[in-house]
Amino acid sequence: MSLIIHKVGILDTIQHFGVKGLQSKGIRPGGVMDQFSASIANALVGNKLNEDLLEIHFPACEIIFKKSCIIALVGAHFSAKLNEKYLPLNRPILIPTNGKLQFVAPKYGRIVYLAIQGGLIGQGRLIKNSEIAFKKKPKLNSSSLHIFPWSADVDWQKYSPEIHVIQGREWERLNEESQRQFCCKPFKLSHHADRMGYRLQHDTFHTRTKEEIISSAVNFGTIQLLPNGQTIVLMADHQTTGGYPRIAHVISADLPKLAQKSPGDEVVFHLTDQETAEKEWVAQQKHIRQIQNISQLKLDEFFQKNSNQL
Repeated sequence: MSLIIHKVGILDTIQHFGVKGLQSKGIRPGGVMDQFSASIANALVGNKLNEDLLEIHFPACEIIFKKSCIIALVGAHFSAKLNEKYLPLNRPILIPTNGKLQFVAPKYGRIVYLAIQGGLIGQGRLIKNSEIAFKKKPKLNSSSLHIFPWSADVDWQKYSPEIHVIQGREWERLNEESQRQFCCKPFKLSHHADRMGYRLQHDTFHTRTKEEIISSAVNFGTIQLLPNGQTIVLMADHQTTGGYPRIAHVISADLPKLAQKSPGDEVVFHLTDQETAEKEWVAQQKHIRQIQNISQLKLDEFFQKNSNQL
């Protein structure tokens, strides 16, 4: 009951959903970059929403499934193929024994999540020819591919450039012209973008004063002003504190959309308030829970009807 990493990707990992409550001790949270897509992938296969899963970048890994299992692919479109048949995103898929999964070409997005029903044992970087065990024995065994007839609504993850932010503690350090530029001019994601932070390209920002600030707490989505007048958005593997001005914070509901941006993509920031940010987050979580509940009902029905046929 396992899979084999036949070929490794550059940044592919078995990823968790973050270490909570230890930033004060200097331990960074880490975890998945796009929590929305990862949660939806788990929901589609009947897992708990925060089950560990594969976070896959391009160039991506190749996987051989030694045992039939149910998977879901959510997030970026990397033209996934199983034994030369293309697979859809956002729906559960029954993988046959010895099926070979490949990702042949990126079409949009930066990260795709692969959830396996029951979860995986282990965390960290994938290793060539390594064997990763399933946490639970698969419920069904199949010698052929089966794509389930339902899919998840992921309209929340539209790949638009608009990203909503709230003002940071040091927002007022920007002069008026830089504040106007921040709110109306597009940024470009630079090639210096990884799990620690996405550097942005734009006209140089200027501050009203030049004094330094005391190193202070930062979080996933904090936008810092660098000494050269450029900015960086801290991502999942960010440090726990920083000494650069925190001019804004990406709202939690828009972090998944930002995480899927690739170098060269445009980003346009829109200021919002805390109340709106909280409402958007709550609405997004309700949407995920609805998909989880509906998926579980459909999977249960499928198992009852087909357990003797597959």
